[in-house]
Amino acid sequence: MKKIFLPILLSLAVISCKKENTDDNLADLIAKKDVKGLQAYRDQQQKRIDSINALMENVDQNLSTFGVNQTQGFVSILPLELTNFAHYIELQGNVTTDQDVAVQPQMPGTLTLYVRQGQYVGAGQVIGRVADGGLADQLKQAQIQVSAVNAQLQQVKSASELAKITYEKQASLWKQKIGSEIQFLQAKTNYESSVKQVSAVQSQVAATQKAADAVAATLSKTAIRAPFSGVIDEVMQQTGQVVSPGMPIVKLINLTAMRVEAKVPETYLSNVKAGTSVIVDFPMLKKTVNSRVRLTSNFINPANRTFTIQVPIANQGGIIKPNLLAKVKIEDYFNPNAIVVPSQYIYEDAAYKSFVFVAKNVNGNQGVAKKVFITKGEKSENSIEIKSGLNKGDILITDGSKTLVDGQKIKIQ
Repeated sequence: MKKIFLPILLSLAVISCKKENTDDNLADLIAKKDVKGLQAYRDQQQKRIDSINALMENVDQNLSTFGVNQTQGFVSILPLELTNFAHYIELQGNVTTDQDVAVQPQMPGTLTLYVRQGQYVGAGQVIGRVADGGLADQLKQAQIQVSAVNAQLQQVKSASELAKITYEKQASLWKQKIGSEIQFLQAKTNYESSVKQVSAVQSQVAATQKAADAVAATLSKTAIRAPFSGVIDEVMQQTGQVVSPGMPIVKLINLTAMRVEAKVPETYLSNVKAGTSVIVDFPMLKKTVNSRVRLTSNFINPANRTFTIQVPIANQGGIIKPNLLAKVKIEDYFNPNAIVVPSQYIYEDAAYKSFVFVAKNVNGNQGVAKKVFITKGEKSENSIEIKSGLNKGDILITDGSKTLVDGQKIKIQ
């Protein structure tokens, strides 16, 4: 037994003697902000820990050989199953709306406004007018002229029909050698003249109608209409003010057609496309929305090497507002049959090899801890996908695994 514990005592003595020196060395490295020195110091200490762990493992194995019961570690376990695993890109996005405009007049004039701030309006609704400057009177005169010319057209059409009948009768009689040739020629001339007159009046009607339509079109521009359904978010001009084209009258917003825009690094170009699943979180509202990418831009911004995506957002109750900040989580990887382990139960040795502990030879609440080296895959929040080293049905040791050594007996809580 003395042969077993003598190396341990010697090691502890050496560690105790060096403790003060190593603490001083660490303080100097921190004071100097020596990153490389701190990394080397960490590696050195990790090797010492691994050396002690290996020594303790050797002691436990010898104790087992001599028939001495080892100290049991109390642990919790997690049987591993195949599960869905998704990896997300986390970005910051900004809320905007597809329908957010400043409504402007098409004609200059004095404004009469029919709406107020906060009022809901329908698409095409007249929300205001500018003074027509006599256009309404011009339209009435033009419409009167159209009516007069149309009446004249009916008269010349009637006269033309009579001339046609007279001509046809004279032509029939002339074929029978009844009547004179002069009568026939006069009837023919009268008919042809009436046809030309009808054509001339028809052209006059068309011109008069076109002029009236032009006045009506100009008059219609004095009405200011809502381009879509929405809420009057801001009134910028009041009744009685003189306005002109390009001057905003009101700000109209539709909060039902919202979207989040985010800039995605070009490295994810092949993984992020239309239809990709997205989780949008609004921290200020404590609200999360599931959606999909609707559109990806066809342009890479050379300044920051990103492309823009659009994500439509349902906005029931209208609580999501334009320019609200959002956290966008874009699913860029999915494995439907993954082995997933909580990241806090994955450790590294001095060689930076990742490992976990699994329970073997489980009998009731008794078992043995086995150190298993693994290959890590993608990481998502607090979980890591395991590419190799673990299989379905393996029993992962969770709580209590940090102080275990390979081969140590365990007691499952």
